[in-house]
Amino acid sequence: MKQFENYFTKKIKTHNNLWVNFIFRFSDFQIFKLLLFVLLLTTNYVSVAQRFTATAQGKEIPLNYTFDVTFTVENGDLQKFAPPRFDGFDVMGPSTSQNYSIINGRTSKSVSYTYTLQPKKQGDFVIPPATAIVNGNQMQSNAVAVKIIAPAKQSQQQAMQSNDPFDVFRQMQRPRQQTSEDDIKKAVEKNVFVRVIPSKSSLYQGDQVTLSYKLYYRMQLNGIQATKMPSYNGFLSEEFKLPERHPEDEPEVETYEGKKYYTAELKRVTLFPTKSGKINIDPIELQSQVLVEVPDPYFGGFFSSLQAYDYTFKSNTIDLDIKPLPEKNKPATFSGAVGKFSFSAEYDKTKCNVGDEISLKVTYTGTGNLKLITAPKLQFPEEFEAYEPKTKDNYQNNGSVVTGSKTFEYILVPQDGGIFKLPKYEFAYFDVEKGDYVKYTLPETTIEVTGKAKLSENVVNFFKREKENIPKGIYGIKNQYANQTDFVGGTTFWALTASPFVLFLVGFFFRKRDYSESELLSMRRSKANKIALKRMATAKKLLQQKNEQGFYNEVIRALWQYLSDKLYIPQSELSKENIADKLQLKNVAADKIDALKQTLDTCEQSLFSPVGQQDAMQQTYSKAIELIIDFEEQLKSNLKI
Repeated sequence: MKQFENYFTKKIKTHNNLWVNFIFRFSDFQIFKLLLFVLLLTTNYVSVAQRFTATAQGKEIPLNYTFDVTFTVENGDLQKFAPPRFDGFDVMGPSTSQNYSIINGRTSKSVSYTYTLQPKKQGDFVIPPATAIVNGNQMQSNAVAVKIIAPAKQSQQQAMQSNDPFDVFRQMQRPRQQTSEDDIKKAVEKNVFVRVIPSKSSLYQGDQVTLSYKLYYRMQLNGIQATKMPSYNGFLSEEFKLPERHPEDEPEVETYEGKKYYTAELKRVTLFPTKSGKINIDPIELQSQVLVEVPDPYFGGFFSSLQAYDYTFKSNTIDLDIKPLPEKNKPATFSGAVGKFSFSAEYDKTKCNVGDEISLKVTYTGTGNLKLITAPKLQFPEEFEAYEPKTKDNYQNNGSVVTGSKTFEYILVPQDGGIFKLPKYEFAYFDVEKGDYVKYTLPETTIEVTGKAKLSENVVNFFKREKENIPKGIYGIKNQYANQTDFVGGTTFWALTASPFVLFLVGFFFRKRDYSESELLSMRRSKANKIALKRMATAKKLLQQKNEQGFYNEVIRALWQYLSDKLYIPQSELSKENIADKLQLKNVAADKIDALKQTLDTCEQSLFSPVGQQDAMQQTYSKAIELIIDFEEQLKSNLKI
């Protein structure tokens, strides 16, 4: 009983019901609530069956007339409504209304959607049923048959006036001026708008800023959708997961410029600027249908009704001041990490046997763009077999900043015994709170390996065949030389005997050769294609697993790293504009550059607003592979020239 009273009171506040509006205007609201509550206590509550009906204003309609078709749900909680197709008619609307009544202890409520139809031609028409979800169940209305006849000689307005017994009364009460479209627009603009609220307006390049897109409204809205999303040029961006709200929860109320509004956060995104300077964030554009309370002109504004108004609006624009990272105290090992991080690196053992696995885990933890941190480039002794590191990401983006950890695990297998020095590693990042660079160091580590190098399976099989004296393939050559008396002690014999020592000395003098910067650049460029295609192979697996966020993230990383290595652009300076400039200097076709920008934009937008379309992911994958291959061919041909 109390729940119904609260529910009914809440509906009064929405101003949807004409009869309730009438009582509300002429009686004290608190007295009305008390009387209603007493009435409910002293009468029996009788429920009425749910109904979903469709009615037309008439059965025969002249071609030059309009008529209304109304779909009504009675005594049920309408959760979703889908109108039918109105083939053969121009359609206006819908307008919506709600009605509640209590008569002789019987309570009823209804929700109606009314469409105004203008016939296009004569003939017999059947308007199909509408569908609705009522109390969790799907329902269908009845179909409506109408006949469109020849145009009437008398206009529809004249016909209505001649048949209206209250026409004189309406003429007396009709106001001189009706509510204009401009008046409605001004009222809506004051009461429905969206704001973009940045977490800060000044920040360093590479730091993160969070944008909250918040809707403010004092009128009822019937759906809202984004018609144009911001492009975020000059930024890497990541969408936040907004907390889920229960449909029955009351919206939050916020006071803005002295007025109270209902609010709803539509979108939250964090941006990482890739360049410095003044950058403008373009607005988000939205569309909604606003239900506006408009006075009824026939009763001099005494009664009012809700009128649907199609409203297109956009947010404010914001300017961000992006400061460049300082050159003072900038470490040589700085690779572009900006934020607040801690660093840990540890070998799981420092003593082992030949063939045992050694694990090295390098972990970065903190707040910032962890996705841009790449695996450390470590040079292990040649006696160690080192595998590609495994990456483990643990990101949390359900708050207001991107935070979490990223771990790289290296597996090393020593192939020979001895005492080895594993290299040190230095990680440097820019601390936005201190305004300075911070360095962490993994010191040089000594590993003691017990045992001797194990013979490979091929060598073991070689000696086994030698022992068994099996004359196969190359083993027959041994007998050929052994039978020659002039072989032992001859020139060929001594040359073959001395060749391993000569090769060992050559390898010893050249194995620790220092490469020049140009040689390192050449090696980096030569491996770029291989690394990118390996990342795309990972992306294909994520595509097959339907892991949308992981897929688009891997494609972005493949393209960014490939272009960084191929064009020799430091990660701290990576941006679409820098890449486009470099590619133009390399005479890469303009359409390929545009295709690259479009692919990167698609990936970034899909990370913010996943669409869940397998075809779109497949197209993005194919386009990224095509771009890498095309860039490889064009850049190689430019180098030859």
